Amino acid sequence: MKIDCVAFTHNGLVRSNNEDSILCDGWMRNRQMLAPVRFSFASGEPGTRVFALADGLGGHSSGEVASQFALSNLCSSIADMPQVSEASIADALRDAHKALFNVSIADPSYKGMGATVAGVIADETGAVHLFHVGDSRIYRREDRFLQLLTVDDRLDSGGYGEVDPDVQPTSSLLQCLGGLVEFSEVEPHVVRFEMSELSETFLLCSDGLSDMVSLDEMEESFSQSHDVTIRALFDRAKAAGAKDNVSIMIIEMTPDPRPQAAPSISPADTGASENPL
Repeated sequence: MKIDCVAFTHNGLVRSNNEDSILCDGWMRNRQMLAPVRFSFASGEPGTRVFALADGLGGHSSGEVASQFALSNLCSSIADMPQVSEASIADALRDAHKALFNVSIADPSYKGMGATVAGVIADETGAVHLFHVGDSRIYRREDRFLQLLTVDDRLDSGGYGEVDPDVQPTSSLLQCLGGLVEFSEVEPHVVRFEMSELSETFLLCSDGLSDMVSLDEMEESFSQSHDVTIRALFDRAKAAGAKDNVSIMIIEMTPDPRPQAAPSISPADTGASENPL
């Protein structure tokens, strides 16, 4: 499978630091970027590839540490998997959740830190899995439309974890990785995506984009160039105020062409006799 990935992360117009992190097959970034970065992977290259973004919880201590920690932990777990499956990915997300919680209770400066996460995994067999916890999103591009493939783990009101006066509530998140004062388990969303014979394009984003830009505007921003699309999406987020960090990733996956079966040849096709002299 041939894979092209273009990724971008930015502080936005209000936040002084970036609590988002992006991951492209081992390459990770959380510092503000001036331009999108592109990665290409040719067909036939071995290994499982992970493309993901994480959004450190706004208002929580060390959100930037949480997002990097979550992606690093997840990447390491997936690299060690003997076989990638829905169950093994869910276990890796639960492990990252528990590890984040353990760090947060061991060091008071990290108390309550957490992160939402969304990503795409492609293994060397050609299988593709999508996963998320929280309200970071995955869309699928179909013609000129975007299909939302994830369901936000949040409500219009409410909170996540136990109330603590030292930690600002996440307000509407139902679950994320970490972000707890008292431990409780998460239920990750993991599905196997059935690839078509044609290429598939996925858009991943933090809520810094999806909360600022409507679906219609996102669809209108797409062009033939993924770099141009990401710039257009970020421009729309800025026009809306870009109150949060903004992370955007576009992943295009093109399956290898299936080998054509050799046509069977009968004696009539060759002009030969079934009973040659």
